[in-house]
Amino acid sequence: MTNFVVGKIGLPIRFNWLYYKSNFFSPADDISRLIVNLSFNNPSDSFYIIGKNDIDELSLSYRTKLFPHNNVFNTFNKDWKSPIKYLNDNKINIDCGVIGLGPVLSFNIPNKSYTKSGTIAKPLDSAIKYSASYINTLNELNVKWISIIDDPRHINHTAKDLNNKPIDNLSQVQKDNIKYSCVEIMSCLDEKINFIDESWRDRTKKISIVLNQAGTDESLKKTSRLGNGHRPRYPILKSWILDFTDVSVYGKWTDEIVKSNKSFKGSINRIKLYSEMMNWKHSLCVPIDKGWATAKYLEYLKCGISPFMHPEYDDQKNTNVQDFYRVGSVEEFKDKVMMNDDTHIKEINKGIKNCLSDEYISGQRINDGIYSALDIERNIKNKIRDLWTPQKYNTLENFME
Repeated sequence: MTNFVVGKIGLPIRFNWLYYKSNFFSPADDISRLIVNLSFNNPSDSFYIIGKNDIDELSLSYRTKLFPHNNVFNTFNKDWKSPIKYLNDNKINIDCGVIGLGPVLSFNIPNKSYTKSGTIAKPLDSAIKYSASYINTLNELNVKWISIIDDPRHINHTAKDLNNKPIDNLSQVQKDNIKYSCVEIMSCLDEKINFIDESWRDRTKKISIVLNQAGTDESLKKTSRLGNGHRPRYPILKSWILDFTDVSVYGKWTDEIVKSNKSFKGSINRIKLYSEMMNWKHSLCVPIDKGWATAKYLEYLKCGISPFMHPEYDDQKNTNVQDFYRVGSVEEFKDKVMMNDDTHIKEINKGIKNCLSDEYISGQRINDGIYSALDIERNIKNKIRDLWTPQKYNTLENFME
């Protein structure tokens, strides 16, 4: 039996995200899926959440559905000191940790660190609320832990008060001390994946895309690096996607860009979006940083959409996506989109077979990778559950009830 601390630094953990009315999608929702999957497939182990979460707000029936082994526990109770107090009071010996890295500031724990000028650092309220409990608990426990990094902006975190560093970093790219580990599969864990059939021909949206701005200073004419260091995404969107007719662009963009073209639809709830995507045929994957493989290609495939890849997307070829979808230019992309339906049905099903097999959606690969990184022996065959499968026939109105 192994006792883990789990969660995501910088963000609240939401197990009830499926039923949130808000259009807001939290990047921590996929870590929630991972915790559900880990706890189910490793019933002898226990998982202690050390940050803000909503597990105690779940109905008994839903909580039992997610955690039938009753091996996930909330240690957080309003105060950032509460997790370590809970663990000490209950005499729980933690062995290791699996923690997602989110937006982390330089100073997070009150009255613990000094600035360069020698004054006591005063963390922002958001840092105290969403990061301090993790950093304090990891420091106090001093156990080995690994980080899960699903966003390039969080690789080089700046937390000066985190003394206990991770022993490994599992991510979506291979570089320096970062190991590609297919962590993007978190977005598809515990779903029933189906191959597409002849009904795919009846989809009415030839091409649409889910894509956010790379930074708040994106504009119609901006081509140089943004304030956050990333290259803008709008020039790619304009030249690769907006030339098509009847395109829908879902995501967050500046008012200037949104008002420039009726294709921009704004942000909607993730589950509502899936039901819309079931009517698309093709899309394009664009990374926020060169080389990264985000969850986009998997989310497109599970909805039966061609996941064409911009040349900067997964250029290390870490994923199992076939070369058919790796397009080198706008012209090649447009030529392939115009190929016949028989070709596309064949290629989409090949992509589903390569990337969404039982090994991936059951969590087998990511579970084994996590335990191996922590040097824990694991000899368990994962089981597939149907917890989050997108529904084809849901309408937007259903979700507003």
